[in-house]
Amino acid sequence: MAWKYVAVALSMQGMLLAGCGQYEYRLPETGATLEGTVTFGGDKVPMALISVLGEKGQGNGQVEDEGQYKVENVPLGEVKIGVNTEAMKSNFMSQQMAQSYKGPGAKGSGRVTGLRFVSVPAKYQDPETSGIKTTVKAGKNTFDIVVPK
Repeated sequence: MAWKYVAVALSMQGMLLAGCGQYEYRLPETGATLEGTVTFGGDKVPMALISVLGEKGQGNGQVEDEGQYKVENVPLGEVKIGVNTEAMKSNFMSQQMAQSYKGPGAKGSGRVTGLRFVSVPAKYQDPETSGIKTTVKAGKNTFDIVVPK
């Protein structure tokens, strides 16, 4: 009788493993990076989500405060690039609120200096419609993203 329970347990384990495998998808690890500066109309873009789309995968990264970005594990070959500032808008608002907070009961202007948000047109947020392209080779790749005004 014990063998029946073992057989049922093994059968269920096999179904679970098979079920998990069909939904799991891993992007190929290329080891390539794409990095540089993002500008819009001559101004550095301080916050954005960068999407890099190739034939065999996609990579994402973020723009830091000074307009610098780095995307790791980028697909090799020709890639399309999107600069999505709207995806980072809530981060910007959170940073503004955190910097303007003076504590409970404190009075202050609530104004924040030094932080600014640059919004790029929706066309450039999607790699498929942005028109921004480059070719990625193995290793470190430098590409400054210039979003036209």
